[in-house]
Amino acid sequence: MSNQSFGRGGGRGRGRGQGGNRWNSNPVFSRLGAPNDQGGSANGGRGGGFQQSNSNVPFGGASMVGPSDGPVQVSIKGCRGKPEASLRKFLDTKVGRPVNLSNINFRGEIMYVSVPSMDIAQELLKLSGIRFYGEKLTFQIKTHPVKFGAGAPGRDGAGASDSVTVRDRLVALLQTRVDPQGSSLDLSALSQDSIIQSLGADPLQDSKLFEAILVLATQLYTDIVTVNLANNGMSSLRPVANLGMHFPHLRNLSLMNNRISDLRELNCLSAAGSKVPLGELSELILQGNPASDAELRLPNGGASYVEKVQQRFPTISMLDMNPVTPRAQPVSAAGTSTSASTVPRELPFPVAQSFAEDQAINELAVGFLEGFFGLYDGNRGGLADIYDAAAVFSLMVDTTHPTSEFARTNSDSQKRVDFTAYIRISRNLTRVKSQHKRIHALVVGRAAVIQAIAQLPATRHPLQDSQRFSFDAWRADVDGCAQQGMAVVAVHGEFTEVQTGSLISFDRVFALAPALPGSPAAAIGSPCVITNDQLTLRRYNGFHSWLPSSELAAPAPVLNLTPEQQEMARALQEQTGMNPEWTLKCLESYGWNYQQAMTEFPQVRGTLPAEAFQ
Repeated sequence: MSNQSFGRGGGRGRGRGQGGNRWNSNPVFSRLGAPNDQGGSANGGRGGGFQQSNSNVPFGGASMVGPSDGPVQVSIKGCRGKPEASLRKFLDTKVGRPVNLSNINFRGEIMYVSVPSMDIAQELLKLSGIRFYGEKLTFQIKTHPVKFGAGAPGRDGAGASDSVTVRDRLVALLQTRVDPQGSSLDLSALSQDSIIQSLGADPLQDSKLFEAILVLATQLYTDIVTVNLANNGMSSLRPVANLGMHFPHLRNLSLMNNRISDLRELNCLSAAGSKVPLGELSELILQGNPASDAELRLPNGGASYVEKVQQRFPTISMLDMNPVTPRAQPVSAAGTSTSASTVPRELPFPVAQSFAEDQAINELAVGFLEGFFGLYDGNRGGLADIYDAAAVFSLMVDTTHPTSEFARTNSDSQKRVDFTAYIRISRNLTRVKSQHKRIHALVVGRAAVIQAIAQLPATRHPLQDSQRFSFDAWRADVDGCAQQGMAVVAVHGEFTEVQTGSLISFDRVFALAPALPGSPAAAIGSPCVITNDQLTLRRYNGFHSWLPSSELAAPAPVLNLTPEQQEMARALQEQTGMNPEWTLKCLESYGWNYQQAMTEFPQVRGTLPAEAFQ
């Protein structure tokens, strides 16, 4: 994913020349509590306005000063945001004696200080042009001192100082909520943040506050691609309607656990209602909102929910942490594809059913899985020997309807499945909100694990048909773990419930450690023990997605297809069942408009020859 800067200078070079107070360029902060300041230094903001030559004494030099005794006010430009203690030590060293800065105040990017005498002030003037933390410092002696505090009139009044305080607090807020890479902004649960509380502002009611935070984040962090707005109690998205303007390359957005009751609220972030929509959005989280909950309760709610969201954001490939097929490729603000490469490649890319780091790991995984599922189907009590004494087991049930073309037409996928026996201990964190249940649904210890799986319905895994399973296996040495040489095996497959006959798809991830000599596992010939077992169950969704290229027909090699076209061809073939030749014909006839091809396909399917599906 390419994180592009969008030209913000972080506050530099934004001075106005005449009266360069930076609040004039950021009226948001003035609206939060300070009037626009029309005054300020003639030198403008940091990097802006009229600049003094380093060879000349700045305005306020010896020829313009008053008496030489008593405190003197000096302005310093270029030290905003730098450690005050380091600045004091730096100036003391350069002047050769204690400077004794006092009465420190800020106006925009300018620091105003008092020094004990004109003699020290003159020494500071000589330092103009010196660099501190990479920034050039400029000093001026203020012949007409700038006043701060409640008694200060006009342009030097308390309003501007209060506005600086607001900005400083929001900067501190962002510093705690942006990741070290500067790409992820966490604005969840703002009302509970002590900094927000100190401002006396309600983020749910004050759209100016959201806007102020977004403006600052845009200036300070130019690579934001992820924004988390969860748990803010928002019933309307109007306060954040400008997300696309501030973060044009936003890829991931969480609106989890808010109060959004109508999916039409999303319009203000999409092309349906925004001049700058989120055109590169690839992941959206809406779960925990009344709107998404209501949609999922409707008949075939999963499919209609995805449809309504993708009408607004056709580029998303993940919705509520579940994969969906995007309708279109992300397009940047400049109207170009955001794919990392547009170099034509041959189609198809090879598909492998399983992956193993090497032959040894492959043999370990195959032997382990055959032995495990054999015991799981026939004698679950016998599994006690291969679970570690401190093993951990968790189960997650996904009850949503699969949305693939296969699932829409497959009777096993459409069959109602009773997951009651599993939901009892399900630890689906998107559904289970109780911290107590989350903790107690985690099964810890060999005896507890065997007891838990013994209570699950009896199963039959089709071990004789290897194409119905796919696994990935790799080594995973864990620093600080007592048992080294660990391995991870992730298997995807299906089983049949013996009593009900229901066909269920599953994913299961095992963390394996070497069996110690003399252990029960070693005694029965197992080379490993299970330290962690995570089982996910869902409605049946077939096994065709992992069949190797030689078994699953794929579009034949075609030159000069972009990566976007390759992905569209692969997705359309999977959804429709057409062969490679007719898949490409279909896309070409609709001008490579994937959504139009998918919309029109049901109407034209009956007119296609049988060879289109061979």
